[in-house]
Amino acid sequence: MRRSWASVTVGLLVVIVGIISYVLIHATSERVASNKGYSLWGLFRDASGVYEKSRVQTAGIAIGQIDARMLDPSGKAKITIRLKPGITIYENAVVEKKSASLLGEYYLEIDPGTPEALVRGQRRAMRVLKDGDQIKDVREPTAVGDILAEVGTLMPIMKDILEDVRTLTSGRITNIAENVDKLIQTNSEVLERLLNRVDHIAANIEGVTTAEAGDVKESIKNVRQITESIKSLIGTTQGSVADTTGAVRGSIDRLQSTINSLDHTMKNMETITDRIEKGEGTVGHVLADDTIARNVEDITEDASTFVRGITHLQTIVGLRTEYNFLSSTFKNYLSVQLMPRPDKFYLIELVDDPRGYRSASTTVTNSSLTGSTSVTTVTTTEQLRFSLMLGKRVGPVAGRFGIKESTGGFGGDLYLLDDRLSLSVDVFDMRTNQYPRVKPALIGAIWKRNLFLTLGADDVINFTRARAGAGGGLDWFVGAQLVFNDEDLKSLLLFGGGAAAGASSK
Repeated sequence: MRRSWASVTVGLLVVIVGIISYVLIHATSERVASNKGYSLWGLFRDASGVYEKSRVQTAGIAIGQIDARMLDPSGKAKITIRLKPGITIYENAVVEKKSASLLGEYYLEIDPGTPEALVRGQRRAMRVLKDGDQIKDVREPTAVGDILAEVGTLMPIMKDILEDVRTLTSGRITNIAENVDKLIQTNSEVLERLLNRVDHIAANIEGVTTAEAGDVKESIKNVRQITESIKSLIGTTQGSVADTTGAVRGSIDRLQSTINSLDHTMKNMETITDRIEKGEGTVGHVLADDTIARNVEDITEDASTFVRGITHLQTIVGLRTEYNFLSSTFKNYLSVQLMPRPDKFYLIELVDDPRGYRSASTTVTNSSLTGSTSVTTVTTTEQLRFSLMLGKRVGPVAGRFGIKESTGGFGGDLYLLDDRLSLSVDVFDMRTNQYPRVKPALIGAIWKRNLFLTLGADDVINFTRARAGAGGGLDWFVGAQLVFNDEDLKSLLLFGGGAAAGASSK
């Protein structure tokens, strides 16, 4: 008879929870809220990762949500946005699709525009968009696949450039530098003597041009006499002069050869620079065409957008402790909640449960006299338990399923009073109990949204009262929970880092 009442109780509990969930879902203000405010729409090339109820924000503040998605006759995705009342959007507004997390979730960011703007060099007033108007300026991020395709296209070009640069630096330019260096080393002394002689001749000419006219005439007469004397001397020493002339001619021939080599090198340099200027070859193509530079700039911007999207993943960390009255023990939780979207979350928990982790084993004994007998042994070990659950929220109701305290389970949450009060029910541990372990709890905020008070009962349908130090059974508990979000964690890190730095400096 006791088992029958327990079955009836479980059935009534399931029916009551189902009725309450149905009423709450259909009574939620979500449908009413969808009629408030006004709607705008825009055309997107790709609507993947953007769903109904996804957030729409401006400057990091939520101003609405996505109302509907449909295919436009133009072949693009038409996304309708429902904005809160009092939000003003101008016709020069910009709507941008941004990544919310590494999980492929996106949200929409709206720049509301300005009352005035420059149009074709003239300033004019911007019209305020009304219900049903279109936001024409739509911007979308480049997908990771497109980035990889651009990188794949760029790599062969960069490889060709490096090959050409290596060939150029190890070939003609190196030879030219070596030839110039040898030329300077070989003819440096000859050029220095030549410059000294030219400088001396210039000084003599200056002295001649500044002398008096009489002295110039006298000098010319002396030069004529010297010339006549040189003629006589050449006639008598013609052989010696011929030998000297041969040596001078050899030096001049070597100098001419060096000049010809330098001229050939300069012509090669001129040919190379002309080809580069005309855009010929890989190096010329890079310098004359800025397509590669634009591709590198686009890839850098896309990578920056991709990295910024990581920071929009909301993280909530909670520390919770519960005191069980009947067993006189404390139960502690460390939880991390990841929220890529307002209506979707992942819950990770590490639990220190004094009841321990229970596992069951069955021993079967076969005997020809007594037949088969089986003995079930429940073993309790002191080890940490963990939870890993996927959650989905619809209005004030959220559902969860996955692993609850190292066993399969599911749960639900009802949020009231702007999420300051919640009713939570968890069902799990269906292996070692007669009935599943059901744990209802009432959680209320007592200081902002950082400190919560918890009341509830554990294992309510197994009808065995817990005892001090016992491993299970019905028990009542009260506890407190401390919650930190992203902004709180940043403040704690800054405060803790400053305190640590101050302590280390002492």
